[in-house]
Amino acid sequence: MQGEKTKRFSAKNIIQYVLMLSIAILLLYFCFRNVEWGDFVSKLSACRWEWIVMAMLVGVVEFAVRGYRWKMILSQIDPESSFGASYHGVTIGNLANFAFPRIGEIVRCGVVSTLKKGTTFEGAVGTVVAERAWDLICLITITIVFAASCWGEFGEFFKKNMIDPNSGDKSASALTITLIVIAGIVLLCTLAYLFRKKLTKTKVGKKVSGFVSNLWKGVKSVFRIRNKWLFFLLTILLWGTFLATSICTIRAFPLLDPLGWKDALFLMVVGSLGWVVPVQGGLGAYHSIIALAATQIYSLQWNDGMVFATVSHGSQAVIMILTGVLSLIIYTFLKRKKNLS
Repeated sequence: MQGEKTKRFSAKNIIQYVLMLSIAILLLYFCFRNVEWGDFVSKLSACRWEWIVMAMLVGVVEFAVRGYRWKMILSQIDPESSFGASYHGVTIGNLANFAFPRIGEIVRCGVVSTLKKGTTFEGAVGTVVAERAWDLICLITITIVFAASCWGEFGEFFKKNMIDPNSGDKSASALTITLIVIAGIVLLCTLAYLFRKKLTKTKVGKKVSGFVSNLWKGVKSVFRIRNKWLFFLLTILLWGTFLATSICTIRAFPLLDPLGWKDALFLMVVGSLGWVVPVQGGLGAYHSIIALAATQIYSLQWNDGMVFATVSHGSQAVIMILTGVLSLIIYTFLKRKKNLS
């Protein structure tokens, strides 16, 4: 019985993996099918690669900041938690995401629970929920504030591609659609609250209720950290590294010299949406949305947009893989050493 359950679980994971990889490959195909490779290579050679190296170094700082911030949350369940264990968990988790989308969150919990006796796997999962809950809050807040303050410059892109992709004479306005969606969400939330006792008895209701409950617990748990203001400062610094990476990547392209920090923030927000799409390492999804933004907002040729998207994604992918492999080697050594002691 247990063997059959394991087989079904394995088959399900294999199907999910193949499906997500197929979507990534399909997205990459549509991105690159009209690329003129001679021009593409010449644009690559014109890059200021010192800025790309700088962006990659900022990426390492990002992993370190995330690792230390996670260590602060882990200290609530294990006072002996260490920065080294949490950092290796983050980087190995990043590496795992290139194999299977979102599995990195589980992998890094396994890393810290293996290296630190006082950290349980279940407890580590709870801390990841807390961390990701705040990341979600930050992403939503930044997106809303940015959209509200810079709508005149970038609003048309969001309206055309995300809010009202079929905009035209016969379609409803973006404002109408947005209001309908908001009203629908409010109505669903109200109904869910009124009938919460009945809903929590259903299978789907239990899952949704458990997810929302864990998310809320994660958000509240941060306020119990001894140095919670340091946590919030590190969170600001973390998003600052995202912006710095975007600025460095822009500076690498002579064609984008006129762009400023607002443009870097726009590309950071749009790029974040590409990274969260559940495909291996954001492959295809990131390229699509960044190239689309570059062509529609900055009137670049598709080739130029794809060069920028490829270098931007590729440089961060390389540093994720390099730091992940290095951490995996160190983790293997530490694990073996721990087993021998």
